Amino acid sequence: MNLKVTLAMLMCGIGAAAAAGVASAGTTDVEVSTLAVKYNPAALDTDGGARLLYTRIAKAAAAVCPSSDPFFVNAAVRACREHAIETAVEKVHNERLAAVYLSSSKHG
Repeated sequence: MNLKVTLAMLMCGIGAAAAAGVASAGTTDVEVSTLAVKYNPAALDTDGGARLLYTRIAKAAAAVCPSSDPFFVNAAVRACREHAIETAVEKVHNERLAAVYLSSSKHG
């Protein structure tokens, strides 16, 4: 049985509005990019499988949170990627994957 986890990124509009302290009671038309990462839950029975899924999630986060400069990733893009990865790991809800995430986030 294959499952999928979806990564989503809110475009810069929300980040800019939040940074400026703007609050609105209305709905906002903001484009959201998503990318599904399919995986086999049985693969998470091993540390290697968890590391492989984490790598795939990180690559998907880079795809939904692209950088305009291939040599420099600014803070907003880095934050977007970190949020996308964290959200995906939480959705999978697997101890091995969470351990890989924690280990990776400590070391960059």
